[in-house]
Amino acid sequence: MRSARAPFIHVHHAGERGVDGILKLIELAGDDGPLEELLSVMCDEIAAIAAADVASIYAREPDDRLVMRGNHGFPRAAIGAVALGIGEGIVGMVAECMRPVSAARAAEEPSYKHVPGLGEERFPVFAGVPLISGGRVIGVLVLQREHDAFESKEVALATALGAPVTLALERRRLEAARSARLTGTAIGGPALVLGRADVVPTSTALGDAAGDPARALARLRDDLERACKRLRDVDDPLVGGALDRLTLALMDQRLRDRLDAAATRPGGLREVARDYARTPFKLGSEPGDRVAEIEELCVLLGTADGAAPLRPGAVWMGHGVGTFVALAAAARGAAAVIAASDAVTPAAAAIARAAGLPVVTEVSGLFAWARPGDLVVVDGEAGIVLVNPPPAEVERVRRARVR
Repeated sequence: MRSARAPFIHVHHAGERGVDGILKLIELAGDDGPLEELLSVMCDEIAAIAAADVASIYAREPDDRLVMRGNHGFPRAAIGAVALGIGEGIVGMVAECMRPVSAARAAEEPSYKHVPGLGEERFPVFAGVPLISGGRVIGVLVLQREHDAFESKEVALATALGAPVTLALERRRLEAARSARLTGTAIGGPALVLGRADVVPTSTALGDAAGDPARALARLRDDLERACKRLRDVDDPLVGGALDRLTLALMDQRLRDRLDAAATRPGGLREVARDYARTPFKLGSEPGDRVAEIEELCVLLGTADGAAPLRPGAVWMGHGVGTFVALAAAARGAAAVIAASDAVTPAAAAIARAAGLPVVTEVSGLFAWARPGDLVVVDGEAGIVLVNPPPAEVERVRRARVR
């Protein structure tokens, strides 16, 4: 008779240091804070997991130097100051041979190089693992402690712990390769803002109709209500006229009927944008403006209930800035609106100024550099757009926003 077997599934709950620490490292790898602060926090976690007195991360610079960019256990002044060449010292040896290296008494090894003032002689036990991406060493993770040589299983653990660090370094390297400083024409209120990029599609780029037309229309009605509250004290006929036209469009029964009919057809919103704009009805605007506004309305309906909504706090980027898009951006609390062309309606410019919404147009190379989700800094006074800026610039913007 087979004996009863104890349950073999074990859920590793919060509080297990190793598991929690590794999950924390994976989470930290995607952080956007200053690089040296990020890597030092990762070193804190790694030192705790690996039972090391010291954990250091050396990043490979463009000139091939290995510079300490993160540390736990040494004086703060060492970060950014300690640098070794490939093949120089035991750290450089790890990078050169692209294999883990350990030593029970590092200072007695021929390849050891003393760094004055660091105090590493107190931690002679050494283990270093290369951080490799694309077949190339991009850094070295070093562990040190006072006693007990690192066993093979501990070196294997250090190698595993290096994976999130490699991800963090590689992510920053790719972002730096795509960093750009673009210039344009400032339209809206002066401000220095930071946000992730969301794309305002054109009507031709729309796919299917809104999945739930009623919900999409309700979202736009909520936007209209918020815009009215935000702009109710603005004495500008351009702003008032824009609010009136959006109100009339959302009340039009023919629009709702056509959206319902197009809901199940691929490309339904494109058809509505094309056909409905030709239907004669009075919006109080010129025919050309009416066509553009109906197209914008369909775009907003598609994003209101679509897979890629235009989010609050994001930097909205498009080919131009239309009236209804400006209203929606003001209503949803967009951080800024940037455009590749100079196509901005007078009403959109008036709305931006009234709402204090930074708008920069004529941003040359915008879509060549920026992608959805990229970090973007917008200087609404100088007309400068920074795509994937360096961490120091991001920190400057964050501090400026706090003041």
